[in-house]
Amino acid sequence: LLYTIKFEVVMTVSHPFRQIFQSKIKTRTITKYRSSASGLTVTHIDTPGPIVKGYFALATEESSNDGLPHTLEHLIFLGSELYPYKGILDLAANHCLAQGTNAWTAIDHTCYTVDTAGSQGFLILLPIYLDHIFFPTLSDQAFKTEVHHINGNGDDAGVVYCEMQARENNAESREEHAIQDAVFKNDCGYKWETGGIMENLRTSCSNEKVRAFHKKYYRPENLNVIICGEIEVEKVFESITSVDERLAKSKYGPYERPWTGKVDHFDAYHTRDVEFPAKDEDNGRVSITWKGPSLDDIRGQEAHSLLWIYLMNTSVAPLIKSLVDVPEPYCSSITYSSEDYPTTLMTMIFKGVKAGKHEKVKEIAFQTMKDTLKEDLDMNRLRNQIKNSINNFSDRIENNPSELLAELVILDDLYGGDNNSYMTSFTKVFELLNDLKEQKQSFWKDILAYYIEQPNVTINCVPSVQCMSDLEEKEKARIKEQQTHLGTDGMAECERVINECTEFNEKNLEEVEEVIEKLSAPAIGDGMSFHPLNTKVEVVEGVFIHEIESEFVRFYFTFDTESLSIDEKSLLGLYSTLFCDTELMHGGQKISYEDAILLKEELLLEAKCYVTGYEVESFAEIVTMLFKFMVEDIDKCQEFVKNIISNKVFTVDRVATAVNKLSSKIDVSLRKAKVVLAQLDTVTKFHGSCKSSRNLFSESKMLEKYKSDIPSLVEKLESLQKRLFNENKIVLHIITNKDNAAKYFNENLVPGLQSLYHLSKANIPSSLPAHFRRKEIGTRNALKVVTTDESSYLSLSRRVELPYGHPDLLAVMLFAEYLGQCEGPFWKQIRGQGFAYSYSLYNSSASGFICFYLGRATNVSKGYMTAKETVEAVINEGELDETQIETAKGALACSLIQKYETPSSSAFSNIINIHRGLSLDHDKEIIMQLESITENALLEACRKYFQPLFSGGASCVVCCPTNKKEEIVSDMSKIGVEFMEIENVDDYMRSLNY
Repeated sequence: LLYTIKFEVVMTVSHPFRQIFQSKIKTRTITKYRSSASGLTVTHIDTPGPIVKGYFALATEESSNDGLPHTLEHLIFLGSELYPYKGILDLAANHCLAQGTNAWTAIDHTCYTVDTAGSQGFLILLPIYLDHIFFPTLSDQAFKTEVHHINGNGDDAGVVYCEMQARENNAESREEHAIQDAVFKNDCGYKWETGGIMENLRTSCSNEKVRAFHKKYYRPENLNVIICGEIEVEKVFESITSVDERLAKSKYGPYERPWTGKVDHFDAYHTRDVEFPAKDEDNGRVSITWKGPSLDDIRGQEAHSLLWIYLMNTSVAPLIKSLVDVPEPYCSSITYSSEDYPTTLMTMIFKGVKAGKHEKVKEIAFQTMKDTLKEDLDMNRLRNQIKNSINNFSDRIENNPSELLAELVILDDLYGGDNNSYMTSFTKVFELLNDLKEQKQSFWKDILAYYIEQPNVTINCVPSVQCMSDLEEKEKARIKEQQTHLGTDGMAECERVINECTEFNEKNLEEVEEVIEKLSAPAIGDGMSFHPLNTKVEVVEGVFIHEIESEFVRFYFTFDTESLSIDEKSLLGLYSTLFCDTELMHGGQKISYEDAILLKEELLLEAKCYVTGYEVESFAEIVTMLFKFMVEDIDKCQEFVKNIISNKVFTVDRVATAVNKLSSKIDVSLRKAKVVLAQLDTVTKFHGSCKSSRNLFSESKMLEKYKSDIPSLVEKLESLQKRLFNENKIVLHIITNKDNAAKYFNENLVPGLQSLYHLSKANIPSSLPAHFRRKEIGTRNALKVVTTDESSYLSLSRRVELPYGHPDLLAVMLFAEYLGQCEGPFWKQIRGQGFAYSYSLYNSSASGFICFYLGRATNVSKGYMTAKETVEAVINEGELDETQIETAKGALACSLIQKYETPSSSAFSNIINIHRGLSLDHDKEIIMQLESITENALLEACRKYFQPLFSGGASCVVCCPTNKKEEIVSDMSKIGVEFMEIENVDDYMRSLNY
């Protein structure tokens, strides 16, 4: 039985919470409770594992572009009635074995989150968190520092402002705003930018509006406390009794449920051209949006999504064949998305659209859909897609259910009504998917005809150099006018005001420490239930078996690439693009790429190639390949997997197509300053490694070189395939359940796998070999102007020798956590003053560097100097905050335990420890060592490793917009950091011997 539903179970208890709804999806039970006193809802989802996850969701509805839901979300964390201290919530969270708190703002709801290791800390933190949500201080001083202010230089700043500045004018945001504006005819809540646009943040968003918004929406009837994990619900009710009593006594007035107003959708065809700033005028976007099925029509939604997958998901899909896999591609890729509103929206998105081809893309897309309607659909392919959809959904329920099921509960709260209609419908999802397997051609063609015939909204998102220039000039003029208007005295007054606000926000810090010290301390290990995991190390040479609770089998291959040449490594990106997308030798004959893709869809739930590491951690000299399948297909899969790895047949047509796809994707990626920074940082620090050899600059140049000589590229790919499979060290990790391991991977059968896949003894390097790291790293400081981004980014790196197992490593990890934790020194001084939205400080033993990063910065030089001053202050003062040392230990313990959140992540953690040369219990061992790390050990780590990072012995790479370049160069020069401006990346690469 896959689903059950129960209503109104009477409970004999003293608290006011009563069960109002229960449903079951496969093995996961979802139970809703409501307080008869306040109306507060608590939902428990029983998910196994050591992590307890909280999602505290409210329906929120905006009526302008002021960004009130988003600004309020930020201000919630800055103090409450019972805990009127900025930062206490995040420090309390770390004390309770969490890594701080977080939140998101969607168009129709706001959700606050926290993950704790075990249930003890969750129960301690929950009432503190709810006090912040329902009874925040919302001070004017916090609004000014967190949302928007003008600093002493006359520039705009603030955490929210930083965040929105980084995204407002990119292609995706401009496209999204245009869709919202065209789809919704009336001024409903779906029409607005809930994050706030910069002009409104500067001029019309106010703390008075934020307070009114809070009063309207942040009330108990509108909050659902969703808890996923192993926790006693009765203890949850006990922990929030005092909050519930306060809520019951509060006067809120009549409750008006959000999202009940009229929504007028478009009813005619609509096309709009939207420009976005770009350095060239190629690689645009086209989106086409239709009204989809109603939200509670689960069967309809699944059917429509499956049809879109059929049309665009692989190289055999009709739209891919007509628009992407052609000699002169019209676009580089096609995806679709759906918006879960009462009437859903289905959007088809064409990315990497060539200049002047926007209208042609839509024309060809619709002609392809019409041609497909006339022909017979491939029903076997459709049924395989449905089977895979069922299995992948089962995998999410089994392996990582929290996010999925919490989202279902949130949608049910928003649109399911008091009878929980959405959740009730969704419990039948497996039955509905199985029903779809039985549907005939006519059913699917009716859906396709709907999209051909019904009105749509088309947005042509066009890159424009002039738009970029105009934005730069407009912003430069606006800032100059603002500075002139303020004058020297006015800017000094701005500086004085923001300093006063910062001082106000940081007052009474000694009381914060007292509060944290009085909180109960959860014991590490207590209340934590880890997933069953049994790793068998090298059953035979090169084979590891990881037994977990799972319906599926995963093959994880690792290939050591150190012996490959730089030229061969530079081909790995193209090789991964062609993975499962070219002809194969299989079953003693050559099969077409179409048949290979169809066989993959039939047998494999997942097939991916990762260059430079696992998806969970980077190993710079490893290529990994992941295959996931059902155990009943194991005999067919083993041979098929081998042929994907070693018997691909590279043809001129397929390679040319892959070159075009990859070139376009690289061009789009290099519009983003964050991506440019990462690539420049890589080539500055490394040479000859797998990671550096396939940097996007070199890769783009290599692809351009071979576009006119594809046959030579075919030969090189064939040689690379032979080298990877025949001349390299290959290791296989098998992840499956205990019964499958005993039946299919026992000592009698595993040697056959060793022979089949040319496996060898595991000796994959645990860190980047030293000869791949540049010796002159500390002498290179580079700055690149990225005109398509309004924010700045910085990466600072210094070579260190801190291999895994080094006696200083844990102190270094903990000190980085101390400085960087939520409401720690960096948080307060960098993010709190609005210099940058994000930052990080970390050691990478795998690559041999210690690093500092600033992202989405409004003032990158101030962010850097503040970090430097913070580290120097630690050295000069010679002491640390004892409370924050303890909260940092809690946060670090949580991050280590989170690696074991799901069955598959637990297995991956063991794989990583194996390749690091560590014991399987390494993470648990260092968690237990955390308590022994002293203040003196942390101060020594700061002096030995972090002070030199900011003292001239490191490489600094910056990417910034044009209007920030002079300021950054001037400011950084004053502290001894002299930049070489990168005007031509090729010249810079040549200076590095690329």
